[in-house]
Amino acid sequence: MTFASAKVPNIANSTAILEIGANDVMNAIPDILDNKLSIGSFAKSLSNKVVSQLQMLKSAGFKNIFVANIPPLDKIPLMIMQKQTKEARTIVSAYNQLLLAKSFVWAKASNISNFAILDMNIFLQTALSKTVTKALGISDTTNSCVGGEILELLTGSSSWASLLDSDFNIKEAIICSDPQAHFFWDPLHPADRVHRLFGYYVNVVITERIRGNAVTLSEDLLIQLISKHKLNTNPSRPASLS
Repeated sequence: MTFASAKVPNIANSTAILEIGANDVMNAIPDILDNKLSIGSFAKSLSNKVVSQLQMLKSAGFKNIFVANIPPLDKIPLMIMQKQTKEARTIVSAYNQLLLAKSFVWAKASNISNFAILDMNIFLQTALSKTVTKALGISDTTNSCVGGEILELLTGSSSWASLLDSDFNIKEAIICSDPQAHFFWDPLHPADRVHRLFGYYVNVVITERIRGNAVTLSEDLLIQLISKHKLNTNPSRPASLS
């Protein structure tokens, strides 16, 4: 099904969020290191694809559209283990700059009601601060809770798809005894409390944007959300926005 053919009730008042790119970066790193692909051409190609997908959302009837940039992949355990933090940081920076420029040009020409970039990059950097992690009850910001034991086996693989598949399917992967104390659940993804914090932050950004207000991301804002929604405790299941 394409965006254009999708049937969404009251689509003009609905909100579409587009999040893409992190896996593309990790898949591109081997070719960039082998000089088979330049950072500039990769960032240009991916940002053009995202703008094309934004247009598809608009064509489907959405008038409130938000797009997430790429988080700081140099902070995740897998990039640290692979010793590719410098490459990840450079690629993400190049792409995020192009996304910012191209998407706002598109939004201005498209005349949609609401558009904004959900800054996952600054969010994650801010969430990793000592003040915020302490408020979340997180003490480990470098090691993943699950999958750490198999990273050595995966190091050197040229296929990020195989890394993803292996990480989630090897039964012998060790799970830590204190998952709530970890910022990262596995070598690629933040853990529960960080995901919940991001969800509440995005909810605030979108709600205020539609009301015509801007939201400034800060440690104080994240700590307020942690306190308000008790994000330093385990959620009831299934979890939901309160």
